[in-house]
Amino acid sequence: MTQWLPLLGSFVVGVVALIGILINNRTNRAAVDAADERNRVTLDAARHTTELALAATQRHEHEQWRRESVLAAVSAVLAISGTVRQQLLHCERWHADEVDHIAEEIRRTITRSQDSISSLRVVSHRKIPNRCEDLMRTLTAALNITVQRRGIELDGEATVEEITDIQALWARAIENTVEEERTVVTAARAELDIKITQELQRSTAQPAPSHATAVT
Repeated sequence: MTQWLPLLGSFVVGVVALIGILINNRTNRAAVDAADERNRVTLDAARHTTELALAATQRHEHEQWRRESVLAAVSAVLAISGTVRQQLLHCERWHADEVDHIAEEIRRTITRSQDSISSLRVVSHRKIPNRCEDLMRTLTAALNITVQRRGIELDGEATVEEITDIQALWARAIENTVEEERTVVTAARAELDIKITQELQRSTAQPAPSHATAVT
């Protein structure tokens, strides 16, 4: 029996060592698995953060493009309105033989605004293109009244009362175009969240023409 003791001792030591190795391997495997899980979670979080940042950048770029598109279209409409209004304000220079030609040219200018208004219907709230449509209708009405004014003024048989009445009506039509321009500006500022201080508004406000302006 004594001769087996060393062998038995070696066997016990071997078993203990094997158990230690198995436990150590299991511990190492658990540590590796835990590290892999941490890496996966970290990668998923980084991927998610990147996707969120990319989506935010895309939304920002899209919104910036939309705002620039709205501003460009509104500016184009207001530029047309300003050009037409200036032509109407100097209608006293129109000669009898060119009234119809000038009126037709102005109508074509007003019609060009439809491209910008159509763009606004795609990229903005309906309030802005609707206000622009109102502005163009008001300009067209002012143009028609201007043609009537020149017809009466150039009519050698028109009375002073008739001339005064049509000039007063014309002045009001011009004032209406200024008011409609302001509604377009107000609608655009509201959608684009553009805030203007009262002091700046007062300094940049464009006065409407007085009735005295209508008298030639």
